[in-house]
This record gives sequence, C-alpha cells and structure tokens, in this order.
Amino acid sequence: MKTKNNPLWLVLLVVAFAAITAGLVFVANKPSKSSTADKSAVQAKNGMQVFTKLAKAKKFDAAKVKELKVEELKAGDGDVVAETDTIKANYTGWNAEGVIFDSTKKSADAPLEPIEFPLTGVIPGWTKGLAGKKVGGIYKLTIPADMAYGSQAPSAETSGPLEFVVEILSKK
Repeated sequence: MKTKNNPLWLVLLVVAFAAITAGLVFVANKPSKSSTADKSAVQAKNGMQVFTKLAKAKKFDAAKVKELKVEELKAGDGDVVAETDTIKANYTGWNAEGVIFDSTKKSADAPLEPIEFPLTGVIPGWTKGLAGKKVGGIYKLTIPADMAYGSQAPSAETSGPLEFVVEILSKK
C-alpha cells in the first residue's frame, strides 16, 4: 500500500518542532533563581541577615585584604571602648564570597539578639578594630586572615579574610 504525501501532516510536524524548539530556548535562557540570587553576592546564608541597612554582605577581593581596615558607618556618641572592655553588640559577619556565616539578625523577621562578650576573648581584628570606638557607633571591619581565625578557622566559611559590621550597644 502506497501512502500519498500529505502536506498538512508535514506543516503540522514543522509547527510542532518549532514550538518545542522555542520552548526549549525559552527555558534555557530563563533567568534562574541562582543568578538572581546574586543579591549582594549571597546576601544571606541559612536565613541570616545583615542587621543594618548601612551595609550589605557582598563579595570582596580576599587577596587585597592585607591589613585591618575600620570604616565608621555611623558615629557613636557614648563612651570610648578599650581593648579590655566587655561590650554588648549586634553584628553580621561574611566571607570573601559574600556568604554570611553569623549574625545577631537570624532572619528578616526575627528580632535582633545582641550578644555580650569581652574584647579580649574574640579574634584580634575585633579587639584592635573596636578599641577606641564609641558606644552607639556602627563600624565595618575588614579583617585579614591572620587577624581573623587564621589556621584555627572553625569552618571553611570562616577561613581567610572576613568582613563584619558591628554596632556597639554598651560597654562594661
């Protein structure tokens, strides 16, 4: 039995092929959630957030962090902090990839949970970076690896140079 070439079937086949191809091209070029998740590199990991709008967790060039850098984001008007003081503070810390690894702001809708600690019991970058600063101020610390956790880093996320934003609430 011989079948005749039916141009309608051929047209339908071409249209179907074109529709499938167009759909695949659309899906392949659709922005993924991970590419739009470059909100300041990876703004939050495990739901943690930067506690202040004065700073964003974002990627930085680890190779350029050679010394401690302290940037005043908001001037304090209280007592001056000494290296031997105990302070109460809000903070957020992130690594060179922009991944937040710790914060007193655990999620966008969670309340701040400030912590109290002696400056003699934290990484050297915090001790040196916050000494001489005033209560009520907000400071961004860019800390080289040797003044952060160095070879004693508790995880891969905390190895290398780090950045923190710290709000000093009070001192003892």
